[in-house]
Amino acid sequence: MTQELTDVLLKNKKPLLLALAAAAVVILFLGGSFVSLAHNKLELRKLTRQSAQLDKEHDELLAKKDLLEKEDPAYLEHIARTEYHLVKPGETEFRFHVK
Repeated sequence: MTQELTDVLLKNKKPLLLALAAAAVVILFLGGSFVSLAHNKLELRKLTRQSAQLDKEHDELLAKKDLLEKEDPAYLEHIARTEYHLVKPGETEFRFHVK
């Protein structure tokens, strides 16, 4: 009786073992693809954020370029004072060091 029970269990397990083996083979072959897909999605998100940041910087630079081309006196004075630390003749510049 024990041998018959073992034979029946082995017969019933063969399809299950074959299915598990097939699933393992599929996972082995496709596993790398899923990892690659996940990596590519992360890379795409990173590049999308970087592209948005570069678009924003581009727009800001175009706006500055337009103001410089128009030779707006107020904007030119602002640039001269903030970026080049220039003062008008007769002006005294005060610098305060904050600790």
